[in-house]
This record gives sequence, C-alpha cells and structure tokens, in this order.
Amino acid sequence: MRCHLATAWAIICLPLHGLALLEERFVSFEPDPALSQPGISITYAPILVAEDDFVGVHIAARSLAKDLEAITKASRTVSNTTISSITATKEQDVVIIAGSVNSSLVGALSAEGYLDTSNIEGKWETFKTTIVNLPAPSSGRALVIAGSDKRGTIYGIYTLAEQCGQSPWHWFADVPVQRHTQIFALNKTTVHGEPTVKYRGLFINDEEPALNTWWARRHNATRYPLDTEFYAHVFDLLLRLKANYLWPVMWSSFTPAPGNIFFTDDPGNQQLADDYGIVISTSHHEPMQRATNEWNANITRFMDEGVARAGKNESYFTLGMRGLGDEAADTDDAIKMLEDVFEVQRGIIKKYHGSETAVPQVWALYKEVASYYDAGLYPPEDVTLLFPDDNQGNIYRLPTKNETERKGGSGVYFHFEYIGLPRSYKWHNTNNLAKVYKELLHAHLRGANRIWIMNVGDLKPMELPLSLAMDLAWNVSSIDFDTIPSYLAYYAAREFGSLYAEEIAGLLMEHSRLVGMRRYEHLTPDTYSTVNFQEAERILARWQGLAARVHNLTPLIQPSLLPAFFQLVSQPVLSGATFHAVAINIAFNYRYALERRNSANLLASRVLSDFEAAYDLVEEWDAMLEGKWADMMSQAVYDAVEEPKRWANPSRDIVANLSYVQLRQNMQFSLGNLGIYAEGSSAPMSPYGPPVRHVDVFMRGDYRVPINWALDPLPVPWLSISPANGTLHKDRPDERLNVTIDWPSVPADFNSTLLVGIRSTPARYPYFEQIHIPILNARVPETFAGFAESAGYISIEAPHFVPPSDHPGPGHGTDTDADTDVDAVSFVHIPHLGTRSESGSIALRPFHAARDSLTRAKSAHATFPIYLFSRPSAAGLTATVYVTAGLDTDPDPGRRMEFSLTLDGAPANFTRLLGDYIDVPSAGLMPPEWTGQVADQVWTRTVWLGEADPGAHELVWRTNSPEVYLEKIVIDCAGAGVAGKSYLGPPETQRVYRE
Repeated sequence: MRCHLATAWAIICLPLHGLALLEERFVSFEPDPALSQPGISITYAPILVAEDDFVGVHIAARSLAKDLEAITKASRTVSNTTISSITATKEQDVVIIAGSVNSSLVGALSAEGYLDTSNIEGKWETFKTTIVNLPAPSSGRALVIAGSDKRGTIYGIYTLAEQCGQSPWHWFADVPVQRHTQIFALNKTTVHGEPTVKYRGLFINDEEPALNTWWARRHNATRYPLDTEFYAHVFDLLLRLKANYLWPVMWSSFTPAPGNIFFTDDPGNQQLADDYGIVISTSHHEPMQRATNEWNANITRFMDEGVARAGKNESYFTLGMRGLGDEAADTDDAIKMLEDVFEVQRGIIKKYHGSETAVPQVWALYKEVASYYDAGLYPPEDVTLLFPDDNQGNIYRLPTKNETERKGGSGVYFHFEYIGLPRSYKWHNTNNLAKVYKELLHAHLRGANRIWIMNVGDLKPMELPLSLAMDLAWNVSSIDFDTIPSYLAYYAAREFGSLYAEEIAGLLMEHSRLVGMRRYEHLTPDTYSTVNFQEAERILARWQGLAARVHNLTPLIQPSLLPAFFQLVSQPVLSGATFHAVAINIAFNYRYALERRNSANLLASRVLSDFEAAYDLVEEWDAMLEGKWADMMSQAVYDAVEEPKRWANPSRDIVANLSYVQLRQNMQFSLGNLGIYAEGSSAPMSPYGPPVRHVDVFMRGDYRVPINWALDPLPVPWLSISPANGTLHKDRPDERLNVTIDWPSVPADFNSTLLVGIRSTPARYPYFEQIHIPILNARVPETFAGFAESAGYISIEAPHFVPPSDHPGPGHGTDTDADTDVDAVSFVHIPHLGTRSESGSIALRPFHAARDSLTRAKSAHATFPIYLFSRPSAAGLTATVYVTAGLDTDPDPGRRMEFSLTLDGAPANFTRLLGDYIDVPSAGLMPPEWTGQVADQVWTRTVWLGEADPGAHELVWRTNSPEVYLEKIVIDCAGAGVAGKSYLGPPETQRVYRE
C-alpha cells in the first residue's frame, strides 16, 4: 500500500508527531477507536529475530531496541529465537518479531499459517507489518515486520523506529527522540514497497576542507582515516532514509598523500558495508572498486585487484576509465581504448564471479564520456547507463525508449554541490527543492530508475535535499509539486514535533525559493539591481524577514531541540541572510558613494559588521555540542577576487571594494548638500503600475551640519507625498518619501509631468530643487481583462494565463498520467517551480501524452491578454521569456525543446530553446550560453513579435515538450530593453479584471 499526498492540505491537518514521513502509519500513541479490533501495546515488547537471519537485520534490531529505550525510557531486549521457543511458553505476552521471509522465524510463521507473506515474496526491498496471534499454547500477540529480503526487513525495522519517534538524522543532525509513554501497534496490515528506484544513495565528495578536518579534529589529529566508526554512522543514516547505495569518500590530497581510500583506510569498511546491507560502488572515474588515489601504471592489475578485494560483498562495479584526477583520458582514440577496457574489465569479472553478468555493473556517461556514447560506443546490454547532470542541477541526458528496455537499465548522477566551472558551490545547501523535484521527476518519468546517486559533498549541510531525493527514490508518487509544503511540514514535525511544524515548513520553503534564485558562490554585489524595481532591496528584505522569523521562533523551541534546529533551520537561514546583506550592501555602498551620500560610510560599516556576524555563526557552530561538528562549516565563501582558477573555492573569507566619502567636506556649491534620487523618474506612474514610487533625499555634505528640508505645496490634490518635511543629520542622513496617486480623482487621459519643489536650509542661499513625477492616466476599456502596459512594459507570471475555452482551467499539474484523458494535452499550473515568478510556472501535462504526440503537444496553447498604450519603436514589439533551467535530455533532433510566442493569431513560430549550438545533440556538450546563464537558474530568450498598434492584443505561448516550464513573460512596449535592467526582471504588472 502506498501513502499518497493527493489531498495534501487535508493530510496536513492530521497529527504530525512521530511520522514516518510518507509511509502509512502502523503505530500510534493511544488506542485507535476507529479500528474495530484493538491494536496491541508494544511499549515494553521485546524484539525477537532469528539467529539465521542476515547480519544487517540483527544490527537494525539492536538499533531499534536502543531507539525504543530512548523513546519510552523502558528497557528493551533483543533475542535470537525460533518458533518452537515461542510456542514453549504459555505466558500471555506481546513481542515484536522482525525477519526476512527466508529466516527460520518468519518462514515458520508463514508455513504454519500465522502469517501470509505471499504478497511480498520475490519482491525487491519490500516489507509488510501486521499483528498475529502467536502459536499455541502461547496466548500472546506479535507485531510482525516481515521483509522480502535483507534490506526490506531492515527498512521495516527502521520505519517502526521512525514512526515511534526516532529521526534518521539522530546522529548527523542531533535530532533527539520524541518521547512517548505508550506505543500501540495498530490492528492493520500495511505493505511498503517496491521502491521506485532500485539503487538509491549518495556520494560523499569534495571533503576538503570541511569533512576531513572535522573528523581529524574529533580524534585530535591532523589527519585521521574515515574508518568503520565514521561509516557506521553513514550506513545507519542511509538505511533509515531507505537508501542502499554508496560511492565512498575519495578526494585526493597531499596532506598527506594520497588522500581518502575507503577500501584501505580501514580494511573493515567494506565488510561493514556488506553487514549493514549497503551496496558499494565507486565514482565515475574510479573503475572496478579501485579508489582514484590507488591509481598505478599497471591498469589491468590495478582493476583485477579491485575485483578480488571486493570478494563476495554486494557491489556495483563501475566500468570504463577516465584520466587521473577526474580528467579525460590522454589517448588518441578514446573509443577504441574504452572498447578494450570493457573487454578486459568483463574478463576480470568473469574470472572472479564465473560470468560477465554475475554482478551489477554501471558506466557513467560523465563529461567527455557522454560524447563517446553518442558516437556509438555502447556497453554490453546488462550494464547500467548512468546519465549525469551538468554539475549544476540540470540533467543533460535521459534514456530513450530503446534504452529503457536495456537489461541493465539506466540511472542518474545528480549534484547537490560541485567544485568546477563555471563556479564551485559547496558552502551551504543552495538547492531549490521544486527544481530538484522537477529533475528527478523527469528521470523517473523517462525511465531512469535503476540508480539515483546524489553528490552531497560533506553530507552536511545537505540534509533536506538528500531527504527529499531519497523519499522520491523510495516512492516518487508520494510527492507532487503542490505538496512540497506538506512534505516540509511532515519533515519538520518529524525533526521538531508538530507544535511549530508548519512555521518551520514555511521557513524552509521560503529559504528554498531564495537560494533557488542564485547560489551563494555565484552571487556578486552587482547581481541584483540597486536602481530598478527595488530589486536588491526586495531580496534583502525577504532574507531579513526570514531571519527575523527564525529569531522569533528560536526562543520557543525546546532546549533539547535547539542543536538540531540550529543545524537544519536557523544557521542556514541566518548565514544566507548575512551573506546577502554583505553582498547587497556592498553594491549600495558603491552606488551611494557615487551619489556622494554620507550614508555610504554607514553602509560600509554595516558590511564589516555583517561580515563579522557571519563568522560569529561559524564559531557558534563550532562550539555547539562541545565541538561535535567543529570545522564542518569551515568552507570559505566570501570572495571578491578571482582565485588562480576562477571556479575554485575561496581559500579564506575576504570583503573588499568598500567606498567612503569625506564626511566633513561639503558638496560643490552649485550642486548643494541635499541630494535627491527619484526611482524610475523617466517612466510615468500609471494606474496599472506599482501603487507607490519612492524618492530619496539625502545628505551629501558636512555631516556636522543638519539639513532641514520641506516640500512646496503640491500642485494637485490627488498627489500625495509623505513625509512632506524633515531634518537630515549624522544619525539619519537619508529620508525616503513615498509618492502615491489617488487614481479615481485623476482627470481622464492626464499625461503630464508634475513638478514638486523642495527647499533646504541652512545654505548660503536657500537651496531649491524640483522632483519630477510623470503621470499617465491611460485606461483600458471596461471590457478588457488581462495585463495593461505600465511604465513602458508588461510583466506577466505564466500561471496567470487564460486557458482555451475547451479546457476547464489552469488547475495544478499532476506528474503521472493516471486517471487523465491522454488526448487532453494542455498547459497546467506548476506551483512552487519558479525563481522569476512568485506563482510558479506552467508546463504541458499529461507528461507522457505530451511526449508521445508532438502534434498534440504543439497544438496546446496558453493565452495572455495584453493592452498597449505605447506605439512600439520602429523595430517592433519584443518580449523576453523566462524558462526554468533545463537541458535537452533527448538526443533525437525532433525532440529538442522548442517554444513559440506569437501575437494576435500569427502562425506558430517554433524556435529551439537552447539554440542551434550543435548539429548532432550530444550529452557532452553545453549550449553556448551555458557558462553565462546556468547560474541564473533560468534561460531568457528574446522574441520579436512584430508591429502592434496601441490597444488590446493576445500573446499565445506554445511548446513541444512537457520539460519546458515557462515562468514569466516581459513585453518591452517602448523599446527600452527593460527586461535586461534587472536580474529577476520586472515584478508582475497589476492584473486587470473585467468590471
């Protein structure tokens, strides 16, 4: 049985405590009166396992006992037992029985008719829970967790622990158990599995300077191997997340050389993995279970020893070969070389395992290797094809139909952090959850379900995106775009209890939106505009608002939860807010200095203060829990100069390029000491634009002499400016004036510039200046509904389209094709996916129907009514579209992502979204704009719409692919290039509704 979030907000009203996130519950903390038969109390129940069961089952059972002891404060025993020992007692008792279907204990219960395991036998990693009566003469009852195999059983055990109150992040994020005095097993049968993705896991990578330094410090050493002590925690986390697959730590180092080697740093690592039930593989450039740091000249012997060393431990062998250090192989004929390599590697596997196909094998199509595959280098049918992303969270190839039918299947390698071009990002989690969901959803829908491997860097602080990815890999249908907030509420309730779960979920959701706009390492002071649309101010205000919510919530969190709250919520939010404060205020400092504002110096001081506050958070982190995680956040991020390698990580935090004015010096006499900055003064205010426009008055002279200023009487009664007078001094060198218009009182068709005088003293002569306020009171007809021009542009968020008359409405996008009319391909609202739109994006659905028929896909359209007041320039009307970042994942030239934006019934004009950058698509090549635009998280494309007269018009959007997500359209009505004047583009124009 699957637990779906189809009615997410109904589900969110259920009790949130002790959740196993998306799994159907089979325990409660009080008897369930809704069930006809009562459940059983397992508060004190001992745990029984079969002696002949898997080692990993015994490890999990012992962990469960410790978890339940911590939750209930009642001691717990774990016993090896048989069916005969159970029947030998007549005492009424309640026990927990855990075992695989092939164990003697569960097998006997099944054989004697007490337990039906037929619905899980032969399945992959599946488990069921049920209550059974114990065989006579015992009168006891048991909660049975039966698994189809080793990991199915283990997942069942850890799901019980999670539902009772233990988080998977109990060690890696210090989440304490949620205490309960009673625990009841519900009188119901649940079945969980099979998983969506067969092999699911993580790659710990780029572990300098954080993880290696942290682990060494824990052991009072300058270098300490990542041994079984470390990996026991990793394996425990993986299994509690229902993962099963690991690429171990492998980064090379010269302090000391050669770096981390999973297989030899501690010879017990590999056996421990097999005992726990973790499948060990190696990264894309470490073939045949050999770490990159073990590379030597005799390659065949090198790989032979790797297979021999792996023995019978459960492994997934990486085939192929790249050059040393994650580089392309140095060879004249890479394809011929790899053909020989495949033959040698398969021969080695046959030598040790009896058959070339005896063990799973994977070939990662990473970087240049993808071009070899596209050129015709095909591995054997049983080898898994692993398609990576572009290192920036955009999967650049997915399987076609013939590839999904391969025996070895296919999977994806996805980055949550990266070191490399165009810029590294590894300081903090900067993964937009909706974007991650989109990419992994596409992987599932396109059949890449054999392996999902996530590059998590140091593992911390990637707790949230990793949790989401593993939950999707277990059951992709349990989450949808519109249920991401519900998912976060469940996550927050599991980690912190239900009391503040929804507020924490809101914090995490807003954090996800903000980091999704641009990663920290990609942000520079000039990213957000300080002059257009109040963009930089709006972004900083959102971060500061988020930080304020964290500060307000922190005192309400119970003390035992504060370390986890700091790691998972407050430190990421506060670090992000401080980082943005530094970057954005550097930008304002420079602008204000050019304007000769006295406040430039105040901003410079604020930047330095925030820079220090950022490191206060690092030191608070290091001191937390008596230094348990000291140095884990030691990665520098503040960077203002290019390192020798432009993409490289900052080696030490710096802040630079601050500007100062001479505060005791007066401005040139002819200009005066009072400065005025009028926002957007060249564009008219209109009824369809922002309701408030701002004017700054500021000191730009001797700070010791206050300036009194006052506005002249306003020229018309429907104009309001507040405040109308004031005093500027050293502690308040700037004042913001709010300009508003009472539009119903403005004369019809008023089109003029109002002049408002402003006078200031003291000065040799009273200083006089004028504020210019252009007004355009052009109105749309009463019958018009849509978006009207304002200030020379129209900005539309895509979800606000008008659906065709034969379609019921935009609705919300679903991500499967169940219960839908496959002929009814249409645009639907995709909530939460969008960094340029507050309302999300739109895309074609159903997904498979849109892919299966290009005709149906191209026939669907979304309409946007607009109204022009300006006559476009001689060059005609242009629009800029903002499309969520993504790559052409299909090598078929006919499947390249295309779009069409036309005006007023003009024929569709489909254009390739990513441009004609290659004749033959290849997963190894990027679009020409990739380096410059991938950090933006959107593709922007300018479209010529032709000539257009003033009046009502209709924009029509079309695309050929369900993988194209439109976020926003900006129409440049006056030829001023408005879309290019800010990073995010103009905020949405006021929408007009028919009266």
